Parts: sequence; C-alpha cells; structure tokens
Amino acid sequence: MKPRKKWLPLYAAFLSLTAMLIYAMGVYQPLLFVAGDQIFRKDDWERIKPLYFQGRPHTPEEEERLLEQRSLEELVLYKGRQMGVQIDQRFIDEHMKQLGSTKEEREQALRQMNMTEADSVTNIRRALIGFEVKRRVTGEITVTEEEVNSYYRDHLESFRIPELRTIYYVRAGQDDKPWMDKLKTITTERFPSLLKEYGSDLEGRAGFYEWVSQSELSANVGEAAADAVFRSPVKQVVGPVVYEQWTYWFLPVETMPAKTQSLAEVRGKIYRALYLEKESAVYGKWLEEQKRANPYRVFPENLKKNRFWAFWSDLPVRLQLFFQPHA
Repeated sequence: MKPRKKWLPLYAAFLSLTAMLIYAMGVYQPLLFVAGDQIFRKDDWERIKPLYFQGRPHTPEEEERLLEQRSLEELVLYKGRQMGVQIDQRFIDEHMKQLGSTKEEREQALRQMNMTEADSVTNIRRALIGFEVKRRVTGEITVTEEEVNSYYRDHLESFRIPELRTIYYVRAGQDDKPWMDKLKTITTERFPSLLKEYGSDLEGRAGFYEWVSQSELSANVGEAAADAVFRSPVKQVVGPVVYEQWTYWFLPVETMPAKTQSLAEVRGKIYRALYLEKESAVYGKWLEEQKRANPYRVFPENLKKNRFWAFWSDLPVRLQLFFQPHA
C-alpha cells in the first residue's frame, strides 16, 4: 500500500495537467478585451460579429478596428452604470417605432437587417446610454462669438463661392460626320431645339450641366473647354472644342457671379464645426483617461491565435483579474 500512496501525488499531477491541456486545446475561449467589469471572449465576438458585417467580406484590419470600437463601447457603458444612467423604456419604444408602425412591419425590417427584436432593443439601449454619457462629459462645452468671428477671418477663403453657370452642350463623335457637319452651323437659337431632340439620346450627344463651377466643368470636358466656356458671354455658342473622342459645342445660359458668403450666412455652420471639434477633443481626452483609470485592455492578436497558445498567453491577465474583485 505504501508504494501506491507514494505515486498518488504524481498521478494527481498527471491527471490535472492532462485535464488542463484538454481544456486549453478544446474548450478555452481566448480573451479579446477587458473593459470595466466586462470580460469579452472570442465566442462572444463570434456571436455578435454577424451584426456588424452583415455577411459582407472584411479584412482582418477591419475586424480589429470593430473589436476596439466594441471595447470602447463597453467601457462607456461601464462608466454609464457608475454614473447611474437609466434609459426610459418609452425612448426605446419610440426608436423601435421608426422601424415600422406595426409589429409585422418591424419584424420584416429586422429580418432584412438579420436582427431579432431583442438585438435591436439592446443596440438602441446601448446607443442611448452612450449618448447620455457623452452629453454629461461634454455638457460644459461653449463656443464664444469671438471664436466664431476669428474662425471666419482665418478661413475666409473657404467661404468664397466661385462663379457658377448652367451650360447646355451638344457633341459629336469623331466618326459621326453627318452629325458633325450639322453642328458646324449651330446657332444660339437652334441650341434649345437640338437639346430637346437629342437630350435623351442613348449616345449622350446632348445634355446640360446645372450650376457648375469652372473646376467641376473641367473635370468633365477638360481645362481648355471649361476655360473657354467661362470666358464666354452668356448665350453665346462656344465651339467646336475637342476633348477625348468628342467635339463639343457649348451654350452657357445662366450665370451666378462669384461671391464671398457673409458671416451672418455661415455663423451657424461655423458654430457647429467649432462645437464638434471641441466635443471630439473633450470626449477623446476623457476616453483616454478612462482607459488608464479603469480595467481596460484589448487583445486583437487573439483573433488569430489558437486556443492552446491563447490559454498560456492570457494566463498573466487571468491571474491579474482573479486578484481584482472589481474586474
């Protein structure tokens, strides 16, 4: 009996090691991130990943970016719980109604998105909590009148609107001699009738550009043609001008002079731009602070690792989490 007792610890150690290896190779789910009190594993990601990609092809880089995005969402939700953020069910119901006025319409819309009602409710609740947390974090942001005025002065060039024109055109292919000969005698008076007659032509032999700038026209018909059209008086035929396989005749019919928008016209636009810039900076700084102050780590490399190697590489983190009751 004594020799058997002598080997019992070895048998126990062998069985424990064997069980650990079986667990590591066949059962263990690698860690993907820790955010606050949430421990997110690979099987959790595989369960929700279809909601992100909707069956479309994606790169490993895209998957890693979405994983990081999900980890930050969980960190924000964790802070929301600490802040005591609560979402009234009525708000969730209102958002659900946007999918359809009846239960049948909502179910149909959800099927098209490959989602269940429970998935949709969860996503809405998460989004509303995130919005409320962001509102509380950035609620003290202000944009002064002086900041708006200063931005306008410093970015005056961006508020200049170039001259815009509405331009008719007809064109002929290099091998279409009968049509080319007909267009050689085109006049301002004949232009509208040709446009009406050939405007729906499948070969695109007539058409118009509505309120375009010189640079926009240049992108379509080349710099030489655009320059000639914008130098020309209104309602005067310009052409022939050759661009690629076409010979063009143009008729500018309306013009809107270049102008600089006034401060009164763009004040609201500037205010929103400055506010969003400040909001992004404040919220981004707050997120970085929360990543340092709370349990937060992301392990994108575990998306590719097999269970066995992830089991051992995750071991220090699992031990750390074991001794952190709040995590």
